[in-house]
Amino acid sequence: MTSAAQGDRRRELAATDDPRAARTRDRLVAALDALLEAGEAVSVAAVCTRAGVGRSTFYTHFATVGDVVVYVVDTMFDEIGPRDVSRRTGQVMARAAITRTGLEELLAAFRLHRRYLLYAVSAPATERVREHLVEEMSASLRRTILTERPDASDEFLDTAGEYIAGGVLSVLLGWLESPRGRSDDDIVDTVAQLLPSWLTTND
Repeated sequence: MTSAAQGDRRRELAATDDPRAARTRDRLVAALDALLEAGEAVSVAAVCTRAGVGRSTFYTHFATVGDVVVYVVDTMFDEIGPRDVSRRTGQVMARAAITRTGLEELLAAFRLHRRYLLYAVSAPATERVREHLVEEMSASLRRTILTERPDASDEFLDTAGEYIAGGVLSVLLGWLESPRGRSDDDIVDTVAQLLPSWLTTND
């Protein structure tokens, strides 16, 4: 199978609800997590051995180990983004509370996936994975921004999403790498103060 055909097949499997494909991806994700937790060397072969699958099965779902991390990140933002939009659309909570809740959820997700994220920023594919992190968070933020600025142009939505995502991710990844005594509340408070007022206030 050519690399282009493999890429098409991976996209098909990612889009399907086939429980067998989902179980295989979950096994590969769990295998990578176990390797990272144990401090063992990470490679496609090591992930396959730990997951109990063949290399061809791995490559059916992912092109690289970095893509396993990308999958985890995609799933993370797929869960967090819609909840933030829902809270803002419902308009039951004050914007400051909505923003704080969203940041707390993001921080909790980063803590939960800490091993993957630290691997992502230290692995050979660091730049590509970091770029994907920004892209995914930017896309998620685009929907959030649109709820607050429905008349915003596409250029504004893209620029604001990239700007906010880049800054927030830099702070959170830096905190994961070196907390320096800063608590979760410290980070949430700091980031919330730096966000645009149209995201954090009802004015």
